[in-house]
Amino acid sequence: MRFVDEIDFQEEGSMLAVGWMNYRGLKRIMRFRFFAALLFATSPCAAESSIEKLAKLPENKIDIGIVALTLAKEVYPGLDIGAYSAKIDDMARKAQLVAKGSNDPDFRVRALNTYLYQHEGVSYDLSDPNATKPENRYLNGMLDSKKGSCVTMPLLYLAVAQRLGYPIYPVLAPQHLFLRYEHPWLTSNNIEATGGGGYTSDAKYKGDFQISDKSIKNGVFLRTLTYREFLGELIAQNGIYWGISGDVARATEYLEVAVRLNPKGAEAYDNLGRGYVALSRRSSGAVAESYREKAGAAFGKADELGIVRLSAENQSTYERRVADKRRGQ
Repeated sequence: MRFVDEIDFQEEGSMLAVGWMNYRGLKRIMRFRFFAALLFATSPCAAESSIEKLAKLPENKIDIGIVALTLAKEVYPGLDIGAYSAKIDDMARKAQLVAKGSNDPDFRVRALNTYLYQHEGVSYDLSDPNATKPENRYLNGMLDSKKGSCVTMPLLYLAVAQRLGYPIYPVLAPQHLFLRYEHPWLTSNNIEATGGGGYTSDAKYKGDFQISDKSIKNGVFLRTLTYREFLGELIAQNGIYWGISGDVARATEYLEVAVRLNPKGAEAYDNLGRGYVALSRRSSGAVAESYREKAGAAFGKADELGIVRLSAENQSTYERRVADKRRGQ
């Protein structure tokens, strides 16, 4: 069972919601707000400085919601980080109402599922199965429309769970993200955010995404990530955005930061190699040769780690599944 009994939030004021949250959870939210104020009290820094500042954050200072919104602000310059962060706070308070202060991991997951998918109506944007729209790649889009992708749905889930103090962490599959509740006796602990928060086994992910034993052994896929490693993945996404936008130098810089944060990020290494290739084509002589050597090293690292490049057949199967879901609506 993925859900619990619904609660009518129309009769609950914000102060009542705070009252349900334990003191530790409330302190966590206030700490994140204080951290956000420190980070963004001054006028926006240069993008490079901002990325380096994010990359220096220690594990216990990373608020997934805030860093995700910070990176989204590069794409949406008018984005109010504080306002969107307050939305996550509000969601955490209301989710805590459903959880009733329980410490039981299974009940917590079912309660969070009930709140996000039944009350908030979070759902997959079936009109954009490959998340080509910017709003389906950044957290503010998910918060605005309550529709998202295999990027933004787990991102929202994780942001709310962290504010609640739940030990939920990100896990990578090829071109996919899911979550895991880390608890010693919870065995069915994977959370598929695009599937209503239900459980999917590692074996199922391995088969569906053609994950090699090599990549699993090397910790590329199906491994619980730290927040710092996941920050690297979020920064890599912005690197890809800048690459598509034509700013290859900036894209490459971001991807260099990404692999520094997550040295097992095979997909980031692969994209970094592409960035170096693009820079080599814009250069000449020794500079071009240097970029080609760096590209070779990055591609080599991706292959060494066991990068999985999804086959056309696998991608077509995925798109057919999305089309079937659309017809069933």
